Amino acid sequence: MTQGARTADSMWTRLGRVLSGSPPVARLHTSLLRHPRIAKGRGMAHEGWSRVLDVCYPLIVLVRGTHRGATQLGSWWIGASREKRRLQTVIVLTCLIGVGVLKYGPLLLAGAFLAAVTWLGRDTSRKGADPESPEHIARLQAIYNGLVPYLQNGDDPDQHFKPGGRYRDAFTAWQFDEQDRLIRLRMDYSEYFRDGEPDSRSKVERALEGKIGHANEFLYAWDEEGNHLDVRILPPLPEGVSAQPWPVADIEFVLGVTDPGSASRLIPVLVADPGAGAPARDADPATREKVPPGFSMAQLAPVIWRLGAPGPNPHLLLAGAPASGKSTAVRSLLGQVLARGHAVAVIDTDQTAQYGALAGQRNVVRVTEDPADSLELLDWFGLEAERRAERTPAATARGDGASNFEWPAAVRADSPAGAGSDLDSAVPAEPPLWLFVDNLPELCAAAQRLGRPDPQDTLAALARKARFAGTTLVVTLRTDQVQAMRPALRNQLTTRVALGRVDPVSSTLLFGGTLELGGAQVMPPGRGYVRVGSGPVIRLQTPYAPALAPSAV
Repeated sequence: MTQGARTADSMWTRLGRVLSGSPPVARLHTSLLRHPRIAKGRGMAHEGWSRVLDVCYPLIVLVRGTHRGATQLGSWWIGASREKRRLQTVIVLTCLIGVGVLKYGPLLLAGAFLAAVTWLGRDTSRKGADPESPEHIARLQAIYNGLVPYLQNGDDPDQHFKPGGRYRDAFTAWQFDEQDRLIRLRMDYSEYFRDGEPDSRSKVERALEGKIGHANEFLYAWDEEGNHLDVRILPPLPEGVSAQPWPVADIEFVLGVTDPGSASRLIPVLVADPGAGAPARDADPATREKVPPGFSMAQLAPVIWRLGAPGPNPHLLLAGAPASGKSTAVRSLLGQVLARGHAVAVIDTDQTAQYGALAGQRNVVRVTEDPADSLELLDWFGLEAERRAERTPAATARGDGASNFEWPAAVRADSPAGAGSDLDSAVPAEPPLWLFVDNLPELCAAAQRLGRPDPQDTLAALARKARFAGTTLVVTLRTDQVQAMRPALRNQLTTRVALGRVDPVSSTLLFGGTLELGGAQVMPPGRGYVRVGSGPVIRLQTPYAPALAPSAV
């Protein structure tokens, strides 16, 4: 083909592509295809051609068998040696002549020929066969059958899910890994399914988790516009991460680690090898760069909680079931706060003495377990936040950096002689102030017994003021107690962490809807979900923090 011919061909190709893609031509093509007479004629032609093929099928088989036999004979003739061809030809001709001279020999030869070409001409294609292995077919069909009660709809013309249906009626894509584990599944469902309701979604997700395996963690991507559901089985998060110095900015706090695709960066993290204990903590920062035996450095994705004055998400709500790792998460955050010289007050309503090691430590305002003292500390914190909120604009206008921060009298009374002056001299500038309220419902119950107002109202007002006062509020409670929490307070705690399994109602209150993540039936301590502000809900593994002393961070 000459250059001019190639150019012309390319020109005509481009012209045809442009015409076929233009809206008028596309509409004309669609109207012709959907014209009743054309559609009827096309259907009649297709039916007539199918009948012709059915009538001529024996002849087609014979012709196809003869062609295949001739092809195989030609291949043998080309590949065999001359002596072998002569010998086998003589033997075959002798047999044919010997049979042909018999009384019914010609009929036997004709029958043998027809049988041979019929066998060779049979349809060897596996049009109706499933290319998947029997094990995969059984697993996919079991998942399909488990979803039928939840996704079946008699009004659906496509009937994606129906009793006795095949998994290929609904599943459009799936993937197995090297260990023969299902790691991805995509399906179509009826447009009449209520995919916008949390309860309907939750039932389907729980059915999938039961059929695929409760030991896995899932990511659900609901496409409500296209009526598709994409399910991914997520790899496990690393569990051998303990509290350690994190290479982040001063206004950033690490809540834990997550999937690499859910974070904007990776940081080096000290990870324990299987069977290793907690790493030894050294006071000398230079020795921290050395990797202790039984540990290794890994690049992991951190969950960053970024604070500032004023910050968009200055307060944290931590919910979790018993033994889900709430205390470990609080200790990890406490260690980071104290290591940066921030002031801390802790209300331990459970009276477990797990924060007793903080008493008397540098920058620790107060650790209280008594309900009356806790309410007094809460009142003082509210006044301090109000003072800071009023002082910040004036100090900014004057350029005054001096501190008017005063430690509460309870701290001075509990501290040794001279400790108050050390505290004042240790804080030349006003430090950020943190309040940790562990198990808020117990504090509310204690306030009701003492005839005091509900602390949730005080905390809600405090959270609004603290946004502009450099103060941070951290509240913990059980997951089943989220429903009893007042919306005025819950709406102020915009950074939310849920450890362990989360029911649909609590998930809606915490994250604004059902989780697009599904957890394993038994989740390790510290495993859960987090949402910072209006961001997406992502997986979280909090670090293990056994010690509370600031020097151990």
